[in-house]
Amino acid sequence: MSTNPDQILKSNEAVTFDESERQANRADNLKKMVPVLTVIALISLIIYPILASRENSFTLAIDRLPERDEKAKLIKPSYVDIDRNNNPVNISAQSAYREENEHTDYFFTNLLAQMSLPSGEAIEIEAMRGALNTGTQIMDLGGEITILSETGFLLTSTEATFFIADKIAAGKNGVKGIAPFGRFSANTFNANVEEEIITLEGNVTINFDPKKPLNLMENTSGNIN
Repeated sequence: MSTNPDQILKSNEAVTFDESERQANRADNLKKMVPVLTVIALISLIIYPILASRENSFTLAIDRLPERDEKAKLIKPSYVDIDRNNNPVNISAQSAYREENEHTDYFFTNLLAQMSLPSGEAIEIEAMRGALNTGTQIMDLGGEITILSETGFLLTSTEATFFIADKIAAGKNGVKGIAPFGRFSANTFNANVEEEIITLEGNVTINFDPKKPLNLMENTSGNIN
């Protein structure tokens, strides 16, 4: 074994240089890892509360729940469809529910229905409560009901059925309103808003506007003023 001082000095210098180079490499690697570790830490901070609260989460799409209360309410729902003339039908409400998951009957509270006639005139319906069959597009309305159209119809009642496809409103629990021919009231009514024809029966009272044609009225029985 050589004990030459020059050889020992050279050997020590070589080891110190290698170690310094390794430390420099480690420092360089750490500098590169710091941004990556920072990103990982931020992602962990974001994900952890979500994972921790998973037990308290809920499914927004009610129909996707494996088991649920069939009468679960929809808050501020909107129903959007088209009628047979491809005119839009929009119904909004304070709340809605249906009895069974597969049923097509929806029960609304404080509903507002907006639609239009083939000619473009708008129809607006307000009711305290109502049931809509999405298959037949028939609404059964109750409570305070107002049916208003740009063609000149204004009907108020406490019970009515509205046929969306035909734009016909009918009821048997009294009606008051304004039509193109004047003011009216009756026990029962059938109003074809699209054809501007209204049929009144039972205690009919009409305040006729002489400027309007009389042939707008059919099957009326009562007092005409």
